[in-house]
Amino acid sequence: MTKHKKLLGLASRAAALFFALLLLSESTAASLGSHGIKIAQQPASTPSVPLNAEQQKLYQQGVKLVEEAQELQKKGTKEGYEQAINKYQQALKIVQELRLLQDEFEILFVIGTAYNYISDRKNALIYFNKALEISRELKNNILLAKVFVAIGAVYTNTDEPEKALNYFLQAKSIFLQNQQLHELATTYKGLATVQHKLGNTKEALDLLNKALKIYRETLKDLSGEADTLYSIGFIYSIAGENITAINYYNQALKIQRQRRDLKKQAILISDIGALQGVLGNFEDALNSLKEALKLHQEAGSQLSDQASTLTDIGFLYASRGDYKTAIYYHQQARKLYQQAGNTYLESTIILVIANLHTTFSGDYQKALESLDEALTLQVNDKDGKASTFDAKADIYASQGDYQLALNEYNNALKISSSIPNPRMEARTLGKIALLQQSLGDYKSSIDTYRKVLEIYKRLPDKNGQIRTLLLISIVYQTQEKYDESLPFYNQALSLLSKDDYQSEISILHGMAKTHIYLKNYHKALDFANHALALSRQNTFQEEVSLNILSSLYRAKGEYKKSLDISQKILAHYRKVGLRLREARILGDMSITYERQNNYKQAINTLNEELKLRRELKDKTGEANAFYLIAMNQRKLGNPETALTNIEAAIKIIENIRSNVKNSDLRTSYFATVQSYYKFKIDLLMELHKQDPSKGYNAQALETSDRSRARGLVELLTEARANIRKGANPELLAEERRIQALIDGKEKVRFEIVNSDKIKNPIFKANAEKLQTEIEQLLSQQKQLETEIRQTSSKYANLKYPQPLTLPQIQQQLDKDTLLLQYSLGSERSFLWVVSPNSLDIYELPKKAEIDKSAINLFCLISRNSSKPPSVTNQENPCKNIKNQRIDVAAQELSQLILSPAKDKLATKRLVIVADGALQYIPFAALADVNSQPNSTPQEEKEKPKDVVCSTAGGIRVCSPAQAQSLNYQPLLVNHEIVSLPSASAIAIQRQELATRPPAPKALAILADPVYNATDTRVTNAQNKQLQKQDYLNIELEQSALKRSADILNRQGWTRLSGTRTEAQTIFNLVPKSQGVQLLDFAANYTQATSSNLNQFRILHFATHGFVNDANPELSGLVLSLVNEQGKDIRGYLRLADLFNLDYPADLIVLSACETGLGKEIQGEGLVGLTRGLMYAGAERLVVSLWQVDDKGTSEFMQEFYQQMWQHNKSPNQALRAAQLKMWQQEKWRNPNYWAAFTFLGEWR
Repeated sequence: MTKHKKLLGLASRAAALFFALLLLSESTAASLGSHGIKIAQQPASTPSVPLNAEQQKLYQQGVKLVEEAQELQKKGTKEGYEQAINKYQQALKIVQELRLLQDEFEILFVIGTAYNYISDRKNALIYFNKALEISRELKNNILLAKVFVAIGAVYTNTDEPEKALNYFLQAKSIFLQNQQLHELATTYKGLATVQHKLGNTKEALDLLNKALKIYRETLKDLSGEADTLYSIGFIYSIAGENITAINYYNQALKIQRQRRDLKKQAILISDIGALQGVLGNFEDALNSLKEALKLHQEAGSQLSDQASTLTDIGFLYASRGDYKTAIYYHQQARKLYQQAGNTYLESTIILVIANLHTTFSGDYQKALESLDEALTLQVNDKDGKASTFDAKADIYASQGDYQLALNEYNNALKISSSIPNPRMEARTLGKIALLQQSLGDYKSSIDTYRKVLEIYKRLPDKNGQIRTLLLISIVYQTQEKYDESLPFYNQALSLLSKDDYQSEISILHGMAKTHIYLKNYHKALDFANHALALSRQNTFQEEVSLNILSSLYRAKGEYKKSLDISQKILAHYRKVGLRLREARILGDMSITYERQNNYKQAINTLNEELKLRRELKDKTGEANAFYLIAMNQRKLGNPETALTNIEAAIKIIENIRSNVKNSDLRTSYFATVQSYYKFKIDLLMELHKQDPSKGYNAQALETSDRSRARGLVELLTEARANIRKGANPELLAEERRIQALIDGKEKVRFEIVNSDKIKNPIFKANAEKLQTEIEQLLSQQKQLETEIRQTSSKYANLKYPQPLTLPQIQQQLDKDTLLLQYSLGSERSFLWVVSPNSLDIYELPKKAEIDKSAINLFCLISRNSSKPPSVTNQENPCKNIKNQRIDVAAQELSQLILSPAKDKLATKRLVIVADGALQYIPFAALADVNSQPNSTPQEEKEKPKDVVCSTAGGIRVCSPAQAQSLNYQPLLVNHEIVSLPSASAIAIQRQELATRPPAPKALAILADPVYNATDTRVTNAQNKQLQKQDYLNIELEQSALKRSADILNRQGWTRLSGTRTEAQTIFNLVPKSQGVQLLDFAANYTQATSSNLNQFRILHFATHGFVNDANPELSGLVLSLVNEQGKDIRGYLRLADLFNLDYPADLIVLSACETGLGKEIQGEGLVGLTRGLMYAGAERLVVSLWQVDDKGTSEFMQEFYQQMWQHNKSPNQALRAAQLKMWQQEKWRNPNYWAAFTFLGEWR
């Protein structure tokens, strides 16, 4: 049993006990409950007011009813309390008839207390409020304050702790004023309960120490002192400081033994035993708990107290992996809670039982049934509901139903954040982070874990911090960033409390695994052995330690040692019925057999795992088992059988993916399973070599198409369906509100980080806070997008298209066009060359070799102005390029990826579906493999370098040598080049746009915006300094990210004067009635998002662009940032905006740097502005892959439009003609000036 699971159970059980002891201890009962005894004990001759004989007789009936009620209460069951309440209510009618206000108050009070005990808080409040009215009528402030405490106690266990705080504070004021020290101490304890629930641990401890001082020094009240010591110990136990907690419990136990209070001794010994279990001392813990249970029975303790001890025994057995015995004890505890009528603790124990079914036996159906039972008991228990939603989500996630899991987690999160309950909020956020990790959204996962970490720091909760740091480490391990995971383990070690062995073991496990991955086997062995030595008292931890040792031996090639350990663990899991763990260990063993080349045994083992995964309904595990079986079958020489298994795996992951409604999570999940598709492609090509007649090559192409740009195809389908039109208007309004908040916060943050303000600690802290808030808002925005989809009637009826077959792909082509589709693999890569009536396939070198050559060419041709998208989380490889000629680099890459197919190319139009680093290579600049250089290779080496690099001031700068040194014919000379994200993408686009009428007007240009108030176009700008605004004064604006600005090496945006000439020249090519020219201040956000732009066939944006590879939705174009008076206005058109725009344009041109780049996501390609523009309606796009000289861009664009309009060429033909024209001019011949511009979309 891990420590956090134990503490969770202890917290659930002890929370109610803490509440009871804190507010209904002897001293509290003396002040709150004595009035209920008074009526039964008071002599008949002395009621609270003089009575006649007949009234005395009636009064005695009331006394008898109260005595009977008290006896019924002693049963400790719900039924007993309900019967007691009935008696009290009969007595109440008597005292009301006799108009005995004091006695009426007392009975109202005990009825309220009884209702509260059986969790009927609604009726408890009704009777306490009636008592409140009587106390005011009696003008007795002390009674009034006591009722305030009672009401505060009720609200403490609801979702309105602030009300509890208010009532306790009112009581505190009265008790202080009247020097009622007993009651004051009780109130301090009540306040401490509320503060602890609100996450204010220090304040809670301070209040309890005040109460302790009163009991110990002033009142000399041993009972109150012991109860308070217990409460302090409880808080320390929740914070994970178990040794300190036990110390306080022992102090309290000493006093209770002195007082001979068996019941409270039992409670204390029980909790000491629970913590001994947490510390791994199983035998001591079990002996303590059995002693406590015996004392409870001897003392005739209430059923809930006995149930609590049974629960602790159950947890103890769970820690030994004996889940059947654990469930038995928890079931016994549940029966007692049922009898006691304590629905709160009954529902809590149901959650524990469900967790045991899930974690140990893998019986998800039983677990879900248990959780549904819990929900029926939690009608008025928001905390409980949140926990149950959380637990249901865990099960759905385990079964691979990620969307259902996310929905349930969000239900839990809404409740826990509204109560508020920071611990539960942190727990649920942690589960969401784990789900994001499972779906491959690692950045979001780490960001979410950081939120969790902040909550635990505020509480403070060291154990929570340690757990979260370990989980962050695992996310880095999953990404194979092992070195980055180690600092988090070290942070966790620094937080360890003395003797916190369970956390230490978990940290050691993580560090051992990391060093295995890093092949530091000696260190790994040290950590694993240390963990094993510490975990001997905890069966589960011991097995984890042994499993890590098994992994270590496997990594070292000591397979027999590895298997011997795994077999022992497997035997234990089978003995105790831990099926989920059995499946995991079988999977580990299969890897060992595979490395022994014992493929048959690996397959047999995997089939055992597969059977378990199916029984457990673990779809993700089932898919992975099929995948591993396929790999082993292939190695065994059974490719056909392997194909059957990989197809089964892909079918499962396709179903999992389709159930995820959030498009970002769907995309990130798809990225995590790309290896399945790559394996299938490689396998099909092996089968094709064996038998070319069976069409395996076509299947391979179809699999390649199925594996790419699925998210884009689905987005284009959604755009056609216009799903947002049928969505909930309130959700759309909320989306706009969040977008505005993001815009404003980004504006402020950008100003800080890109000015001297960042040197000021206050501004720096503000910027960091804003970044956190922006990340949170982006998360909310993504969740809203999912809700908008789900509430749209059009989305409900939406059917996504299936990827294309070979004949359907060929139908998209014409006789002059070839499709070149690439798939880069770890061992080998493939190129399919497809014409309308043929399919040829070529084997290429492995991905690493092609990527290296592609990145080298990209760096040379872009002059280091951009960072390759595929290496966003690494050092920019462009910094390390050697002096080399562009033509040599282009020829090298062409030899790798084009030369094998050169006989097929002729002068055809080439439609490129790229993969890996090829996605940001301008194919137009590659060497034509069918042309010959004019000199020998030796002469080429002796020629001047095309790019010369030097280092100055720590900055590496590359610049072109003389253009005439280039000695190669680029591909564009004989070929039009078109880029596509996938063949399916052009098919769905054609289907969508087939019936769309052309826009009535020709051209809209937005160019030469005004970026700052010092621009000479601003009124009186010559006499103005740059306007500065305080952080708090700017509300609704957006900004390019700091990262984007860093990439561009800008501390702001400089005017692009060439764009004005560019725009005016282009505009003069069309009749004035057919176009609109938006320059200067008119080139603004309002105009760019206006519906007026849907009247134009071509949209041209001539301005700065920026890319954010971490959050693509924050990428965008920079429009005017100030108005004519120099005041800030909204000026950034971002990707998120584009998804809400209607641009039904034949062509959109982004004459801006890097607008063709984006975040590279496996299986999806480059996710950036192009995706948003296609969603908005663009049929064709011309974008840039890197920063191009302002004047060069202007020259190119003017030529492009002249070719299109004066020479009547199609956009793709015009692009090629403009590139050729510049290639033929010495001044512009270097590909840096013309190759950046690429064409995407429809070429017809």
